[in-house]
Amino acid sequence: MRHGETVWNAEQRLQGRQDTPLTAKGVAQAQAFGRALATELPDPHACRLIASPLGRAWQTAVLAVTGMGRNPSDIELEPRLVEHAFGAWEGLNQADLKRDHAEALAARLADKWNVPATDGESYAMVADRVGAWLAEQDEAEILVVICHGVIARVMRGLYAGMDRDVLMQLPEPQDRIFKLSGGGIEEIQA
Repeated sequence: MRHGETVWNAEQRLQGRQDTPLTAKGVAQAQAFGRALATELPDPHACRLIASPLGRAWQTAVLAVTGMGRNPSDIELEPRLVEHAFGAWEGLNQADLKRDHAEALAARLADKWNVPATDGESYAMVADRVGAWLAEQDEAEILVVICHGVIARVMRGLYAGMDRDVLMQLPEPQDRIFKLSGGGIEEIQA
């Protein structure tokens, strides 16, 4: 699942590796994740809890795992699940990008998979690190993963073996849990 709404999400700014706190809506989303997981999981105590080390994912994870009756000390931080780096574009909105980075933005929009944000990452770079992490996981083990929009999108696409053009179109909602099992993806409203 993706972290709850943050201040920059609400302002439609690229966040990347920068952190802003969860909004009241984001806190409510994180709490809803906990309630949903408590009912969806066969045994909320029999799963691994993994989160990106960025503050917004950690804050979401703490609220969610507390809501499922688990201790936040059970959360494992995984650096490979940090958000897509937007480099020089972090903190900017679309108008800022069009004004200050028009040429680089046009190149990126023409090929997001291979062209990185200025001083940032391409989707191919993200797929390499997320794919390596995903390949290490045991399909028989139940994992609860709290990460970021681009990371969750790439993870779902890689897991399901999607064509990258299809992967790039996947949504990045902050109010859904995606259950990956048996090569398929089930969407659960939190």
